Amino acid sequence: MMLDRLDHLVLTVRDPAATCDFYRRVLGMEMVTFGQGRLALRFGSQKINLHGTGQEFEPKAERPTPGSGDLCFLTDEPLQTWVGRLAENGVPLLEGPVKRTGALGPIESIYLRDPDGNLLEIARRLETDRDGFAQVREWLGALQACVRARDFDGGRRLCAPDTIAFGTVADFVEGVDRIMERQWRPRLAEHSRLHDPDRRGARRGPGRPGLGRGPVGLARRASRRHDVPAAGAAHGRPREARGPMARRAHPLLAHTVVHSAVNP
Repeated sequence: MMLDRLDHLVLTVRDPAATCDFYRRVLGMEMVTFGQGRLALRFGSQKINLHGTGQEFEPKAERPTPGSGDLCFLTDEPLQTWVGRLAENGVPLLEGPVKRTGALGPIESIYLRDPDGNLLEIARRLETDRDGFAQVREWLGALQACVRARDFDGGRRLCAPDTIAFGTVADFVEGVDRIMERQWRPRLAEHSRLHDPDRRGARRGPGRPGLGRGPVGLARRASRRHDVPAAGAAHGRPREARGPMARRAHPLLAHTVVHSAVNP
């Protein structure tokens, strides 16, 4: 049994409005409300819940004290960009950039304080040659966070071709296509044979054009078996539809699409 990740933490603050303004303006977080007017600051797939001093929600920490927090946030932006942003907003830089050790390896950090005096660390992971799969692991972790947060736009951005076209991840994506084809090719053929008595035992002639490999090829084969012209098919003329399956999508093909999306 293991814990997975931090979902949220709670800060007790003197002035929730001033805290929200600071974290939104300086750190780019999003202020959200939930429950009965409670305030939180959201970033990535985590959030910080705010308790006003003397107005804490139960249960609470045994000694909720403003200014007792010490938090580290990760960023992909260069730290010098953050140093400039602090200067623009009149926030003193306490220290940095300095090298530190994060949860997953070496980081470089700068330090500042929020209006209550909490110590904040903004850190950027340092590249290392010791872990050849670090980039893949980071991509998968980010995608997992988007799925759990139901951040569909963020997930789509992570799956853009220019994002996944590096080394192992590209091979991983291509491997999904090959596995899916091996899994469903026999099932599509068997389903077509059982539901189309006129074609039982029929053999496919050599050199049939336009089929190809992968999900697109499977879609064209399925549509031809049921006499439904596949989208984008460039060869042949659609024949007269026959049977109850003639104008319907292939059920196993639909399942193949779901399978490839849910179980990569």
